[in-house]
Amino acid sequence: MDELITRIYDITLEMNRALEDDDYEKFDQLLNTRNSMMIKVDTLRAEHPGYQYTAKERQLLEDIRCFDQRLTSLLKENISETQHSLNQMKQQKQVTKKYRPFIKQTNGVFLDSKK
Repeated sequence: MDELITRIYDITLEMNRALEDDDYEKFDQLLNTRNSMMIKVDTLRAEHPGYQYTAKERQLLEDIRCFDQRLTSLLKENISETQHSLNQMKQQKQVTKKYRPFIKQTNGVFLDSKK
């Protein structure tokens, strides 16, 4: 059990580095790997109902929880930035579409009917 929790801790640290480097594919792979290891820990806990975590394991689990909270906040910030960028791009695309028919016209005369 100690080895699994230590490995989960190491993977969480790697996830933090991957997120700082904006390597989201690696982050996703590490997240899936860590999830499978957490499932293993849960099954081991279910098989041994009276198992108590050691002090080292409790400390590692607490550190993992703290890292998870930081990673969650970083991910939420990145998601909101990405949504903002997508909205800006969508708006720019709409503005460009409004003027596109006039760009295709290469010759002609503009008549102002207001006069």
